[in-house]
Amino acid sequence: MSSTDTPQPTYSQGHSASVVASHVSRTVENSASFLTPHLKPDFTIVDLGCGPGTITRGFCAFVPDGSVIGIDSSAAVIEQARSLAVGLASGESESGASSAAEGLKGSYANLQFRVGDITAAPLPFDDDSVDVVYTHQTLIHIPSPIRVIREALRILKPGGILAMREADHAANEPTTPPLEQYWQSIFASARAMGAQGEGTGRRLHLWAQEAGFERSKMQIGAGATVYTAPDEAKWWAGVHIGRLDGEIGERWLRDKIVQSQHEIEDMKAALRAWGDSPEAWYSVMQGEVVCRK
Repeated sequence: MSSTDTPQPTYSQGHSASVVASHVSRTVENSASFLTPHLKPDFTIVDLGCGPGTITRGFCAFVPDGSVIGIDSSAAVIEQARSLAVGLASGESESGASSAAEGLKGSYANLQFRVGDITAAPLPFDDDSVDVVYTHQTLIHIPSPIRVIREALRILKPGGILAMREADHAANEPTTPPLEQYWQSIFASARAMGAQGEGTGRRLHLWAQEAGFERSKMQIGAGATVYTAPDEAKWWAGVHIGRLDGEIGERWLRDKIVQSQHEIEDMKAALRAWGDSPEAWYSVMQGEVVCRK
């Protein structure tokens, strides 16, 4: 079967440039610090739904004698992840044009990226073969998160770690009705595809228990991502305006998440005004759970 004949898993946010731009801002430091104290130099880490791989490649420094494998359903995004890592390993900036065909070396010699649908069990790993499975803003978009968590349990070695960081809810200040509608529409688009959307972070430990992890072997916590005026807020607003100008806006109209282009224009104006406000503040609460097998 050709790649064009293969059904592609759908991600509610799409993979436009504006979406990937926000993903590139994620690092081990701002998105996986709850996990790093548990890492050992020879660990094998699997990052499910790795996106452009900025967190994934950040793990390499923590496991110099181990390996890091990132998996994502989008071939284009995986190619970008490989290219970025090759460019950095070659001493180029993140916008460098090195070919991924050159291969990874130096700081990222223990790094791999693979195209794969993590919702199509089984995961491509043997039983009891992996030290750490990590997810970040992945389960929030998946209609069957418990099945993915159950697969993580299968591939983990005894004593292995599942680390999950997933959004729960977001807040803006100052806020307006169109701005509130935008954030609610983000979560509604996930729900429309059968995923949990809002409230995912608070359910991670419950899903893990249902998948077979023991409550006594969990560390349950939370973190937050915050953007404030002037520069962070303006950048964050621009990222989301770009989403509405692209495939997300088109999808919301098609799927009746919004009723008209006028609603989208109101959201864009509200985002722009918020980004220009000297009082702008945005936060998303993240559930953070570490489970031991």
